[in-house]
Amino acid sequence: MISMKHAANLAWPAAILLTAAPLFPKTITVSKSGGDFATIQAGLNAASAGDTVLAKPGVYGEKAVFGKSGSQAGGYITLKGEAGAILDGTGLNAGELVSIDSKSYVRVTGLEVRNLKGSGTPIGISVGGGGSHIEILGNHVHNIENATGNAHGIAAYGSTATPISQLIVDGNEIDHCKLGQSESMVLNGNVAGFVVSDNVVHDNDNIGIDFIGFEGTGPGGQDQAREGICRGNRVYNISSAANPTYGGERSADGIYVDGGRDIVIERNIVDNCDIAYEIASEHGGKSTSNITIRNNFASRSWQGNIMAGGYASNKGNADNVVITGNTTYFGNGGEVVLQNNCKGVIIRNNVFFAAAGKAYLENAGSNNTAVTADNNLYFGASTSSPGSWSDAHAVFGNPKLQGAPSNLHLAVGSPAINAGAALDTAMSGTLDIDGEARVAGAKPDLGADEAGGTTGLAGVTEGGAAGWRDAIRGHAEAGYEKESRDGLGRASGMRIKASWRAR
Repeated sequence: MISMKHAANLAWPAAILLTAAPLFPKTITVSKSGGDFATIQAGLNAASAGDTVLAKPGVYGEKAVFGKSGSQAGGYITLKGEAGAILDGTGLNAGELVSIDSKSYVRVTGLEVRNLKGSGTPIGISVGGGGSHIEILGNHVHNIENATGNAHGIAAYGSTATPISQLIVDGNEIDHCKLGQSESMVLNGNVAGFVVSDNVVHDNDNIGIDFIGFEGTGPGGQDQAREGICRGNRVYNISSAANPTYGGERSADGIYVDGGRDIVIERNIVDNCDIAYEIASEHGGKSTSNITIRNNFASRSWQGNIMAGGYASNKGNADNVVITGNTTYFGNGGEVVLQNNCKGVIIRNNVFFAAAGKAYLENAGSNNTAVTADNNLYFGASTSSPGSWSDAHAVFGNPKLQGAPSNLHLAVGSPAINAGAALDTAMSGTLDIDGEARVAGAKPDLGADEAGGTTGLAGVTEGGAAGWRDAIRGHAEAGYEKESRDGLGRASGMRIKASWRAR
């Protein structure tokens, strides 16, 4: 269960507003000509708490290492790129283009980070060790490559007894990376208290966003990414089909929790990935636990749209998983697929639109216990059976989606409208896929969209990453600190209780 202590950690973003502003902050200009310094590293070396290192447009062929922390009293050390500021790894040895190791009160925003290739583990933006109040905002990371080994676009590896905490990764784009056996974005090990929001991750050859535990990254008892929120991200075209380390196997998740715990995954859109969402543990005897998947869209997965449990019977467990208020469409292997070793799974208030002959709810393995399905809408395959589990209040009928797969919102007259069961907001959340009230009528609607709302994401399709990125990169501008952080805290709706958890 999620304790009140953990709930407090999940709600921390709003409290960041109390951070004192520096008395005499300065802007240090980096430019290819005419600035205070000609290199980003020289600017960072000169910066103190509260200072901003402003990179002017240009291509900077260097690595940037934060050598010091900001402070609560003095403020963040900020590395900010103006439009056209590019950190380019061409010709550099693999490593990290931006490195933050055991530092606190630091921020990276507005940079294009590209073209780091080679052996080892190339990483576009790396956070390591421990530290708190770290923000990665509105950057574009692309072409980070080690096709036959490991690479990451953005990575946070908590490896010390002091966790990486109060971490915000918001409004970034990661694309066209060759990742080997690693992930586009990863939080691994002792990472406790995070918000991963409004990022666009696409056209990479392995996992989009991953929250990992039990790999030996962090110290014993703390080796899990935990107590976080994954919200409002757009993930598409993620597949390992052409990844040389997978031999043609298609198993790359859009959003994956592998050994993490106490994480809410909400209001994301995942399309055309090998697996849209997966909750699992790859380590035998270890559990991913207390995960809520709510108010998301998932479409056109090669395997299942939502999957849980170890991929083999000797792998780990998925305990206390809630799947509620989601809209899924055309999962090739099923809409919800439980693999192995799942315990305590609640499937409620969802819309499942399956292809003819495919599964809605699939028990694909063994040792899956305490599974409850109730009050879901099913369409496209069977007209009488949800699949492997019964549903006492099943609705069978066309949900009347506006324009699947690019638009999974409900149209007027949908039988999903006002058909949901009333749920505690700790389970359902307070906001739908568009950030509007989860209940607009007498009862909540089934699926991720509350049809009484006025905002839609219909225009955001696979070809729309640039428009999406332009919209969300506003978070990284001057108004970000108050507007976005306040919004993150206010919107979280994290009134966590234990009473609803499956036993």
